[in-house]
Amino acid sequence: MKKTILLLIALLISCPSLVKASTDLRPLNVQNATMGNDKGENAELRINFDWFRDHQKLSSNPTTRYRSNTMALPRIDIRQACTDCPVPFRIGLNTALMAGFAEVAQGSRELAEASAFGFGNLGLTLEAQLFQTDDSRSAMNVYINQHFPWIHNDRLIADTLRPQYGANAYGFQTGFLYQFGMGDHVSLFGDVGYRFDVPQTGAVQHSLVYYNEVMATVGDDQNFGVSLGLLGNSVYTDNIGTDLRLVPALAAKIGGNSQLRVGLPIGLNPDSPNLGLQVGYFTTF
Repeated sequence: MKKTILLLIALLISCPSLVKASTDLRPLNVQNATMGNDKGENAELRINFDWFRDHQKLSSNPTTRYRSNTMALPRIDIRQACTDCPVPFRIGLNTALMAGFAEVAQGSRELAEASAFGFGNLGLTLEAQLFQTDDSRSAMNVYINQHFPWIHNDRLIADTLRPQYGANAYGFQTGFLYQFGMGDHVSLFGDVGYRFDVPQTGAVQHSLVYYNEVMATVGDDQNFGVSLGLLGNSVYTDNIGTDLRLVPALAAKIGGNSQLRVGLPIGLNPDSPNLGLQVGYFTTF
């Protein structure tokens, strides 16, 4: 794993010299609010590979450990905008191919294990733009996002970025995407919304989502950047708690309209998985 991380960082550092691109660098986990670019390309594609890991000792028996790993292989999000409409809008579809593993062990003895493989939920997003500046560095959208149940096993989402909607659960989220340029080289991206999820069993889960990422670019061509994300989700039902993660990341342009991003999510509280690795590809067309 360490060799893989070093290889990805080396690739990112070498990529900016390939070609100057016109599309601004995008954050790893927050959707940009701007629509379209100076080439007239209104479609965006994201392909992300995620790995999250959690390791904890059971409070009832400190000698017993619980370990889990969840992977998206990959997670795909495609969005198409209409920038010439009276009210610019964007629609999107997203899903993922997921794998999850968990085990309970005591010392060197394994007590139980479980695994699952399958599709993530199908997401459908509709955004309406409230404003966008002429230089396309600042914008704000209002959105609704629905998740239709494709997940058949909780193991597939146990460590992923919350909300943790559960198996066979419908989810609905609404809120605002925003993006603000702060000087020539720094931009703030954010997503703040309310969400509810209807699991197959148990009470409806109500949550507040608050994702923010700051992107700082380097050099006159701005082909390389570093970002820092603070991703939070607080679920107010069933004592699920708050998932809060810090995500330092690197980003680089690798073509006229493509980018590569690498991030290391770090859990900040006991309700968050310990760590992870994210690799994302972004392109416009």
